[in-house]
Amino acid sequence: MTVDVLKDLIAANLNRATAQRVRSLFAEINPHLVGDALFESRWSDVRKDAAVLVPIIPRREGATVLLTVRSSDMPSHAGQISFPGGRTHPEDATPVDTALRETEEEVGIPRHAVDVVGALGVHQGGLGYSVTPVVGIVDPTVRFALCDREVAEAFEVPLDFVADLSNHVTERRSHKGVDYNMFAAPYGRYHIWGLTAGILRTLAETLQADERPLADRSG
Repeated sequence: MTVDVLKDLIAANLNRATAQRVRSLFAEINPHLVGDALFESRWSDVRKDAAVLVPIIPRREGATVLLTVRSSDMPSHAGQISFPGGRTHPEDATPVDTALRETEEEVGIPRHAVDVVGALGVHQGGLGYSVTPVVGIVDPTVRFALCDREVAEAFEVPLDFVADLSNHVTERRSHKGVDYNMFAAPYGRYHIWGLTAGILRTLAETLQADERPLADRSG
């Protein structure tokens, strides 16, 4: 699959209603806990805008999605798997600006190496964050330069794996004796869960119109 074909494929799917809907991931799979004081207290009353980059890399052996493992020194979500991204700064004019700035800071991918294709709808996560996932095609020749303070590791997941909904599950967790569900997408030794898994699931759901493997979609 050429880069242009991949870009056109992703762009076409981002225009679908499935891709653009706003998702409150926790409420979606835990309707019985909506309004529960124990869980509602974990969310801020003031929404905090943020954006992440969903970096798709057109490798010779097949397209991949880049993810990071957060440093154990981070004040929140330490050691968890995430997309490069973060909270919106005053100088950011758009979610794209936020996603590209954070990506360059965290993994060293310069703005000019990212061809922004579009964005998924807003995903509402924990701690009051309202996250816009920006989707971009990354120059496969770019070298990563990880910010050790924020990122412990970067790794890639095949886009074919992400696009297969059978790889996406919900798992049961417990908080102070109350059971709840979370999205997950285990990949080898990497346990992808929470908001990151929810965004990957949305991406997968947008790629289901054509059941052929992505590598076979040449036109």
